[in-house]
Amino acid sequence: MKQVFAKNIPLLGIACALSASYSAGAQAPADSTTWPAYRKEVISAVFNKINKTHFAPRTLDDTYAAAVWKRYIATLDPNRCIFLQEDIQRLSAFQSTIDEEIKSSNTAFFDEAYQLYTQRINELSTLCNQVLARPFDLNAKETVLAARKNAPYPANKTEQAALWRKLLKFYTLRYYMEMQDSSAGTALNPALETKAREKVQKWHADFFKQATRPQAPNDKFFQYIADAALEIDPHTVYTAPKELTLDDVLSRRYYGLGIELGIKEADFFVKRMMPGGSAYRSGQVKENDLILAISDHQGQMKNVTGIPATEVAAMIRGEKDSPVKLQLQQPGDKPRDVVVKREEVIDTENRAKTAVITRDGQRFGYIYLPMFYTDDTPTKVNGACNDVALAVEKLKQEEVDGIIMDLRGNGGGALDEVVRMGYCFVPAGPMTWLRGKEKVDRYNSPATAPLYEGPLTVLVDENSASASEIFAAAMQDRQRGLIIGTSSTFGKGTAQSNANLGKMGDKTKGTTDVSYGSMRLTVEKFYRVTGESTQLKGVRPDIVLQNKMNLESIMEKDYPSALACDTMKLLPFDRQAYNFNYNTVVDNARKRIASDNVLTGIVKNTGRLEQLNAQPAALDLASFRQRYTQVSALEKSVREAKLQGDTTAVQVAAPVDRSIHPSLRQEDRSTSTKDFHQRIAKDIYIAETIKVMEDMISNKISK
Repeated sequence: MKQVFAKNIPLLGIACALSASYSAGAQAPADSTTWPAYRKEVISAVFNKINKTHFAPRTLDDTYAAAVWKRYIATLDPNRCIFLQEDIQRLSAFQSTIDEEIKSSNTAFFDEAYQLYTQRINELSTLCNQVLARPFDLNAKETVLAARKNAPYPANKTEQAALWRKLLKFYTLRYYMEMQDSSAGTALNPALETKAREKVQKWHADFFKQATRPQAPNDKFFQYIADAALEIDPHTVYTAPKELTLDDVLSRRYYGLGIELGIKEADFFVKRMMPGGSAYRSGQVKENDLILAISDHQGQMKNVTGIPATEVAAMIRGEKDSPVKLQLQQPGDKPRDVVVKREEVIDTENRAKTAVITRDGQRFGYIYLPMFYTDDTPTKVNGACNDVALAVEKLKQEEVDGIIMDLRGNGGGALDEVVRMGYCFVPAGPMTWLRGKEKVDRYNSPATAPLYEGPLTVLVDENSASASEIFAAAMQDRQRGLIIGTSSTFGKGTAQSNANLGKMGDKTKGTTDVSYGSMRLTVEKFYRVTGESTQLKGVRPDIVLQNKMNLESIMEKDYPSALACDTMKLLPFDRQAYNFNYNTVVDNARKRIASDNVLTGIVKNTGRLEQLNAQPAALDLASFRQRYTQVSALEKSVREAKLQGDTTAVQVAAPVDRSIHPSLRQEDRSTSTKDFHQRIAKDIYIAETIKVMEDMISNKISK
C-alpha cells in the first residue's frame, strides 16, 4: 500500500506511541553484553535497506556526516546547556568520519557522545539538587534566554552552573505563576515559591533518572540511528523494535484515552481528540491542553515534560477501565487535574464528517476529512473515499448550493483513497503521477461521471500534506474549485512504504527471531498533473487567509535534508473552465481579508507572541509576572479570535439521509456532533470560505 504522509513521523505519530497497542514479535536483545554486536547489525540492516530501496539514497560523505553529527548533538542537548564547549570541540573530530563509521557499522561517535553525555548528566544532577535546595532571590534583576537552540554552549563549568541556576529559576517562576491564584496579590509568597521549586526538582529528578536507567544507552542509540535515517530525507524514518507501524495508524484502531498528542519544544500537548475516545467523552480534556503530569501505575503524579514519548506511552497505557489522572493546562489558564478511564478505542467516529451550513437562505455542504484512512478488508468500503462519497450523496439530496472540503491538518494517508476520491468531483483523468527509480506511473480518477459538479472550495493549512496536496493540486490544476488557506501547504512531494528489519531464528538450533526495528522509506516522488512538484513548494492557495495557523508549525522547507523540487514533462490533460468570474471572486476575498479586523488582529498578535518568545526573560517576580500575563493574554486572544464567527448568522445541522423513511430516522444528539456543529458555526475561516462561495454563485458565468 502506497502511503503519502507528512513530516518525519506519521500524522498520528505521537498519538500512536501513546494510545495504540504494540505489535507482538521479535525484540531487541535483553542481555546488555550483546548490545555492541547488536548495534552493528542494526546499522548494517538499516543502511542496506536504504541503499537498495530508497528513491534517491543520499551519498554518505563528509557533508552527510556533518549533518548527522549536528542533528544528534541537538537531540542529546536541544537547549545547549548540557555539553560544554570543550565537549563539542572534542566531538567535532567525528564530524567528517560518521559516514565511514556507518559504512563499516562502527559506533565510535555514538560511544563517545553518549559517554560525555552521561558524564555531564551525572554532574548536572548534583548541581540541580544543590541549586534547588534553597529559595531563589525573586527580586534580583537578571535575565535568561530560555529557548537556546541557537545559543552558544557554556564555556566552562562555572558558566554552565550560572546558566543552570538561571534556567531553574525561570522554570520555578513559570510554575509559580501557573499555581498562583488569580486573586492573589503581587507580593512574593514564600510557600508557593517552595512548592514551585519542588516541582522543578521533581521534574529534573525524573529526567536524570530516565537518562541514566539501564535501557538509556539503547534508547539513545536507536535515536542516533533514527537521526541518521532522517538525514537521508525527512520522511525516511527508523523505528526501534516494538514500536507501532504506520499500517496500524491507517487501520484506525487505537488503545488508551483516544488523544493525539503534539510536542512543542519538550512539552506534550493535546493536538486532537477522537470523538469515540474516553478523553473526549469525559468533557474534561480540551484541545491544546498542555500535559504537565500523568499518574504512574502506582498512582503517583509524574511530570512528563521532556521525557521520551515511549515513557509517556507506558504511563498512559494500562488495564481496561482503570483510571489515569492527568494534570492539564490551557494556555493562559491555571493547571487542573482530571481523571479519565483507560479503554479500547476503535476510531469509527473520527472519520469524514459532514454538515449543512445555512446562511442568508443559501445552503452549503461541509465535509471535514482528518486523514486519508483506508480499509484493509477485501471490500474496502470503510475507507476515506467511500465515506466522502456517501457525504457528497447526502449533500446532493439536501440540494446544497456548494461544498466546502476541509483538509486543514490532514497530513496524508493512503494514495489509493485520494486517487479514487477524485470521482466525487472531477471527470476521469489524471490525479497525480508517481516517479520511482525505474518507472513513472499515472494515477487516474475512476472512469465515471463525477458525483457532484457544483461550486467547490478546498480549505487547507500548512499541515495539509501529501495526499491532501495531491487532492488540492488536482482540484486547482483542473480548475475544479478554489483552494483557500495559509500561504502554502506543507510541501511534501514524496511517497513512502514500510519495511521490517530483522532475521528469522531457527528452533532446531535454539535461535530466536531478532528484530532490528522497522523503517518507512521514501520510494517515489509524486507530481501535479502539470508536471510540477509540490515538494518544498506545497500548493499555494488561490485565496490566502494568513501565513501560518500556528507558530510552531514545521514545514518541508524547514528540513535541511528535504529532497529537491523538480518538474517533469507530462502528457496534456483536460482542464475544466471556471463557471464563475475567477478574478472578481479572488479580488473580493483579498480585499475582505485585508480589512477584516479579526483576521488582521490574529496576524498582529501572533507576531507579537513570536517576538516575546524570542526575547530573554527577566527573572525578577514583577517583570516575569508582567511578561507571563502578556503572553497568556496574547495566546488566549489568538485562540478565541479564531472562533469568533457570528453564530447568529449561520445555522449548522446534519444532512438528512432521505433514503431512510422519516419514521425510522434517528437524529444524532451526541455531544460530539453538537460540538462539531458549534465549531463550524464559530470558525472564522469557514465563515470567510462561505463568503467566497456566495461570490462564486453571484458571479457565475456561462461555460
